[in-house]
Amino acid sequence: MASRKIPFVDPNITEDEIIAVSEVLRSKNLVEGKRVRSFERKFAKLCETKYAIACSNGTTALHLAMESSPLKPGDEVITTPFTFIATSNSILFTGAVPKFVDIDPETWNLDTEKTAENITEKTKAIMPVHIFGLPSNMPYFRDLAEDKDLYLIEDAAQAHGGKINGKHVGGFGEVATFSLYATKNLISGEGGIITTNNDDLATEIISLKNHGRTPKGGYTHDRVGYNARMSDVTGAIADVQMDKLASMLKKRKDIAEIYRKTIDEITNISFQKVPKGYEHGNYIFAIDTRRHSKKPTEAIKELNEFGVMARPIYSTLSYQQNNFKNIQDWRWATFVNYPNYNLTKCPNAEEIAINHFEIPVVPSLSSNEVEKVQQAITEVFS
Repeated sequence: MASRKIPFVDPNITEDEIIAVSEVLRSKNLVEGKRVRSFERKFAKLCETKYAIACSNGTTALHLAMESSPLKPGDEVITTPFTFIATSNSILFTGAVPKFVDIDPETWNLDTEKTAENITEKTKAIMPVHIFGLPSNMPYFRDLAEDKDLYLIEDAAQAHGGKINGKHVGGFGEVATFSLYATKNLISGEGGIITTNNDDLATEIISLKNHGRTPKGGYTHDRVGYNARMSDVTGAIADVQMDKLASMLKKRKDIAEIYRKTIDEITNISFQKVPKGYEHGNYIFAIDTRRHSKKPTEAIKELNEFGVMARPIYSTLSYQQNNFKNIQDWRWATFVNYPNYNLTKCPNAEEIAINHFEIPVVPSLSSNEVEKVQQAITEVFS
């Protein structure tokens, strides 16, 4: 049998998920129900938060976090441009204004000092992203937010397994959001989940995701709301995934550690720095080519020839996307004074954007496949 091309995406679906989904289908109770509730309890325990609220996807999780916040149209939210577009789009959804601040050149997360320097009277919130699964400096951002009276939202879409001094991300801010998209460390196909310790906030988010209904349900609506519920079919997948999350994370960690040791022996390439006391979720393992003459396009082509799949991720930053270049076309621009994002400059982010790419770190990799990736990296960059 021919060996497979080593993948960077390979959803970990087993007979357990298939059985769980079949049970839901046979029950005919397809809408949000007991499997979703079970998943929420497990996730709240993981994050050590009072609430974990499932929803339809990671983007709606961000939208609900923004919608339930005290932010008003025109308020600025500091965030990173080196992330998936949903982060900044969720800010735009409510008429708030994304303010892009540069990233740390070693961790690739939102720079702490630059964040503090960019706070103005218009700044009302900070939204750090735990990029690729590496937690942002949440103790710093929490203290900064408290000192400046700012709302703190964690975008933890990629960070299942990310920890700071043993504490899982998701409980450092007022609210945190996670994605369960099919590529993530924990999947449900499409899905999201929101964590918080705030009773009133949880009540509002639960209402917002269910057409603004009251806790009694039925046809009484207290607020304008959305349909962002998670189906029990999706919940069944997530519920089963929670039971094997620890083993999947360990496999990712083991593979990533092997790659780090390999790359440490090669001149002029590197990877995200993991600060002391931090635990990387290892959603994505990315190689940094800033100091190497061989750049991602060439390296990816050569790795593919070795049978190793690889790709760039955020080679175009959020403010470089057309939706921000043409922000005046956005409907909220009629009422909100958005900056000219064509003038935004984040030098560290811009350099890392064009000098990184991901390699396979999925739990399904065999030891032979991991070794093959090691050998390919060594051959390509030596």
